[in-house]
Amino acid sequence: MDKNNLEKKISAFYEEFLLRKPDKTGLYYFVSMIENGESTIDDVKKLLSESNEAKAIKNYSHYSDKYWNDLETVVKYKNKLSTDNENTHWLDDILTRFKQYLPFENVLIVGCGNGWLERQLYEMKIGLHFDAFDISQKYIDEAEKLSKNMPIDYFIEDINTMSNIENKKYDAVFNFAILHHATEIENATKRISEVLKPEGLIFNEEYVGPARNQYSDEHLKNMIEVMSDLPSKYRSKHMLRPPLANFRIEPTEAIHSDLVRPMFEKYFDTIYERNMNGGIAYQILWNNIENFNNDDPEGQKWLDYLLKKDFEFSENEKVPILFWNSVGKPKT
Repeated sequence: MDKNNLEKKISAFYEEFLLRKPDKTGLYYFVSMIENGESTIDDVKKLLSESNEAKAIKNYSHYSDKYWNDLETVVKYKNKLSTDNENTHWLDDILTRFKQYLPFENVLIVGCGNGWLERQLYEMKIGLHFDAFDISQKYIDEAEKLSKNMPIDYFIEDINTMSNIENKKYDAVFNFAILHHATEIENATKRISEVLKPEGLIFNEEYVGPARNQYSDEHLKNMIEVMSDLPSKYRSKHMLRPPLANFRIEPTEAIHSDLVRPMFEKYFDTIYERNMNGGIAYQILWNNIENFNNDDPEGQKWLDYLLKKDFEFSENEKVPILFWNSVGKPKT
């Protein structure tokens, strides 16, 4: 095999297993090893497919990341923003604020993941029967095992088309951070409005910040200024504006997040909504929560500081709103 074809073959392995183009050093190394008879093309394939990078990509799950809402104090902060009570999550708030609708007879969960949401809603007696879908067979299999004898039907479906779902079937749809993954955001939102009954409700908790987390220079400057006030122990080791190359692992992440609210307003009448902020604290805390815990007074002090700044910058519109809780009805 000549050098040109070797490079093409090795590049194809990079694309297949590492979801990226090869770096020049790596490509030169592997080609040289093969040309010198020290490796074969099969050796290179095996090495790349079994590399730590390839394994991390293969085993990637958004459940493995650590987010700001893994901290109890952040949960209370978001609760206060969405329900006016730090001890009441917006799911619990449904039991009182929307009690006249309960229980919903037929509920659809879009992008159910491992099924935690529908199991919780069933246990809360918010719904009687649930349909739940995901694009991942792995998640569907996991959800089915965990649902036991609950009245939940699982199936594979794509949020972008929802082509096999009956119109005007559901009394409620729950979208927990799935619409910001929709590549066809308008069609996805439109289809949700169509599968709901005319008086049905959609409940959302969504990331609605800049697409691909590509925060503006001014936004980034504000985050850096606040983070610089923290002792080094509590500062993020990650880039606060993630490189676009990071999205190769989950290419739909926040792909059209900035369009979620405009599309919602186009197809739904909003009957309740609250901003859940995040413009300062969310990215600083992403995969950086280990030192902010209730057992460490110093960590708790700096977490409180971060959330105070998050609230102030959000209220003063110095940073965009990243998270949003809303309830709507299909437009007539």
